[in-house]
Amino acid sequence: MRTIANIGEKPSPRPIAMRARERASVRPTTGRRVLSGLVAIALLGAGVCTGIFSSAAAAENAPETLRPTALAALVGEPRVDFIAAGDTLLDVADRHRLGFERITRLNPELDPWIPPTGSRVRLPTHHILPDAPAEGLVVNLPELQLYDFTVGRNDPEIFALAIGDELDPSLVGRFRIGRKRSNPVWNVPASIRAERPELPAAVPPGPDNPLGPYWLTIGQTSYGIHGTNNRWSIGREATHGCLRLYNDEIARLFPRIPTGTPIRIVYQTVKLGERDGILYVEAHPDRYGRDPDRVEVALARIAEWGIDDEESFMLLRRAIDAARGEPVAISVLPD
Repeated sequence: MRTIANIGEKPSPRPIAMRARERASVRPTTGRRVLSGLVAIALLGAGVCTGIFSSAAAAENAPETLRPTALAALVGEPRVDFIAAGDTLLDVADRHRLGFERITRLNPELDPWIPPTGSRVRLPTHHILPDAPAEGLVVNLPELQLYDFTVGRNDPEIFALAIGDELDPSLVGRFRIGRKRSNPVWNVPASIRAERPELPAAVPPGPDNPLGPYWLTIGQTSYGIHGTNNRWSIGREATHGCLRLYNDEIARLFPRIPTGTPIRIVYQTVKLGERDGILYVEAHPDRYGRDPDRVEVALARIAEWGIDDEESFMLLRRAIDAARGEPVAISVLPD
């Protein structure tokens, strides 16, 4: 079996590409990310959600193990930017509406705060789709991203997220979008006021409101998908469990997501995908410490697809250990 020798390298060359074309599968449609302008300056940085979780929501939230009958597709393409004078990687993330932490993981050689002017920055714009039905909204917490399949099953729009940290993790499970609110009032939970007693009981809509301009309730819980007054938090573990987007992106998402839209929130640190007969792996940190056997599970999965050589196993282990969040080619799939 032919494999790819070096982790992180694109499959080269003609022999692999020609062999893949001979097997002739349809190339997945390229994904897209809509780029927008800057949002307002950050004023409050605290997480804002605390959980109320009803029994009905708990039943809806029953865990599921998703085992696809085919390998997932790849969407998007690798892209780069260059550091301008005075840029940090936060500025790069904001400019492209991407997540800060994902950019730092993909560019470990760059100092995130004082990268040299002119430095090449790789952008996390190439993805394996999560192992979930391509419908409604799908959130994969380890990769800090939301996939909106309402715009296309093969071409979802992808949004960077802030999620809860290990002490206040975001939910996992199957839900539907509940109540929608424009210009939400933030009724500050008692637990947050205990941490920050200077906060008022309620914060009205406006630039000081950490919920931003729009709110989508997750099921029957007190958690939601919302905007922010702290754009620097996007792409981090920065909330008390809610899912936070850039303000201009929640403004685009809000009107097209009706109440009742299905939303799956999954926890997949390792994703496997295929393009043109080549097997890829994409790995992310185990943020909540819930996936200790991810290497063994991934090895078993690729064995199911007929990959059984040590070189491919080595490439898989390296990609998972590095957890750079990019698709890495590890093998040519058997005929």
